[in-house]
Amino acid sequence: MSKPSNAPLWVFIPNILVPEMALERLPANAQAQSFAGLPAGLLQTMARNAAPEYHTADGLDRIEAWLLRYLDSQAQAKFDQYPAWAMMQSAESENEVTPFTKFWGTVGCLEVERDGVRFTPPEVLQVGVADLDAFWAVVQPLLQQHGWALNTSAGFHSLLSNPVPVPMEQASPWSVQGIRLTDYLPMTRECSDWRRMWLNMQVELHNAEFNKARQTKGLKPLNALWFWGGGETWQTDVPLPRVKSVSEDGVFDAVKMTDGADEAVNRFVFWAQLLAPLQTNTAESGPKSDHKPDHVYCVNFQGWGGNIAVFKLLESEVLQPMRLAGLAFNWVLLGNNGWKTLKSNWMNRFKFWQNKPNWAVLGEPEIQEGPSEEELQAAWQQGQRDQDNIQAEWEGR
Repeated sequence: MSKPSNAPLWVFIPNILVPEMALERLPANAQAQSFAGLPAGLLQTMARNAAPEYHTADGLDRIEAWLLRYLDSQAQAKFDQYPAWAMMQSAESENEVTPFTKFWGTVGCLEVERDGVRFTPPEVLQVGVADLDAFWAVVQPLLQQHGWALNTSAGFHSLLSNPVPVPMEQASPWSVQGIRLTDYLPMTRECSDWRRMWLNMQVELHNAEFNKARQTKGLKPLNALWFWGGGETWQTDVPLPRVKSVSEDGVFDAVKMTDGADEAVNRFVFWAQLLAPLQTNTAESGPKSDHKPDHVYCVNFQGWGGNIAVFKLLESEVLQPMRLAGLAFNWVLLGNNGWKTLKSNWMNRFKFWQNKPNWAVLGEPEIQEGPSEEELQAAWQQGQRDQDNIQAEWEGR
């Protein structure tokens, strides 16, 4: 996805795509009636553009996948499974960083389930300052013992570094769900020291008094420091976009995660706060001053069947001023597993004879079916064998 130089504005609508099979079952009049509440600008764009390509998130969180394409349109970040977010640098950075020596460490609760692990990030765990301090009091001595240093403050998400590379790729807190624990713990010799440290950390946290107190209160324990984002160094000279939340209450800068915000807005806030320290201000104030941050307007839309009143505000407060100013912008239509991008620009005005929206634009392709029961059982048995090997190594057998 190359970044359009003439369209520094993006309008995100989450939950708007519907399964293609469900869309095809609706007769034409039912489609027109169901989607009549969409903004006039979007309806016109759907009528006067070619069918857009569907971009799949490839197992990543949708906002994470989109942001990666946005920041890395030239595919400089080389990875097999998961992007190396801890290794991101601005183009002006002169420091050479050895691959796999930086990782993000996220505080959270790890639960092992039949089909993989479930990692709950700290933002939804009711974590106070006392519990966070107690967590790091347990974890930091182990990190220091194994050569790890904190490059940021000890918070929910901290940047860690080690002079000795740990060649492994791990998923972010938002893309981790369903990964088998035995896949997360690489069995290579180069990762053996990290693996032992991580398992010891699990034991120490399980026995920690503050976690026992949390469980007594009915709260989930903080039993894991999730390492993720290591890999090859990559650079971007495109600054992070500035995000605005669009809801019935108005248009506001999205600066913190809130309970009332759409999931997509909160994801944007998370990534902006996390990655901002890795980018310098030279993209805005240095020689490449033409690289100004784009603006992302993320609409608080809960999906079809919900409240569509927000579209009226979007039309009056965002779209009309854009059109009056002659600004081009992009629509990003989000589904469950990916997105479609539409461009709205001055050329659309000349296609005045095309006014019938192409409802197929709102269709999301079906993803492949999940593993069969037999495949799940085989994976579970293999995982048990791998877990036994890990336990044996940990105990020195």
